[in-house]
Amino acid sequence: MSVQPGYDALAPMYAELFTGPFESPLERAAVDAFVHGVLPVGTTVVDVGSGIGHVTAHLSSAGLSVIGVEPSKGMRSIAQRMHPDLVFHDDDAHLRTVDLSAASGIIARYSLIHVKPDDVREVLAGWASRLPTGAVVLLAGQSADEPGVHEFDHAVARAWRWHPNAIGDALRDAGFIEDWRTISRPDEKHRFPEFHVCAVR
Repeated sequence: MSVQPGYDALAPMYAELFTGPFESPLERAAVDAFVHGVLPVGTTVVDVGSGIGHVTAHLSSAGLSVIGVEPSKGMRSIAQRMHPDLVFHDDDAHLRTVDLSAASGIIARYSLIHVKPDDVREVLAGWASRLPTGAVVLLAGQSADEPGVHEFDHAVARAWRWHPNAIGDALRDAGFIEDWRTISRPDEKHRFPEFHVCAVR
């Protein structure tokens, strides 16, 4: 999830097109299940690739203390303007500016798709080494029916689709235990299957 000039240029259009945090009831249910999993552990979570802050605000409204992390200046500026009471860091998926020892969860929805697969595995291992036992991680992204990881023609930046088993294996290898997953099928709004995978440190 490096800085993508395309996201800076498209930030105003993105804010107009995506006026809420979720495009389906399943997406909201997955995030709310993550919230319920986090609350017994603690209340501080990190939203990786927080964009214009819709999901960050949703998590905050659920009673969590949220740190949004967004490398795109354009997206981050809109998030700060729309949600002045929330915190947004200029950082990438490695979360170098965030103290993960105090975090009870990490959510990364459609952000790790822009990280090269080998780097995703490095990112997950880094999170696992710094998170406390019991912390919850929720990943979401475009999926594939074919095994493995596949680059696809994302409109803004290089991106990869992960078979659910592949992202589950990456989480396991990093030191997480998978708790649950969802898979949705393509529809008029989505070209590809999509996954949510939740795991515990």
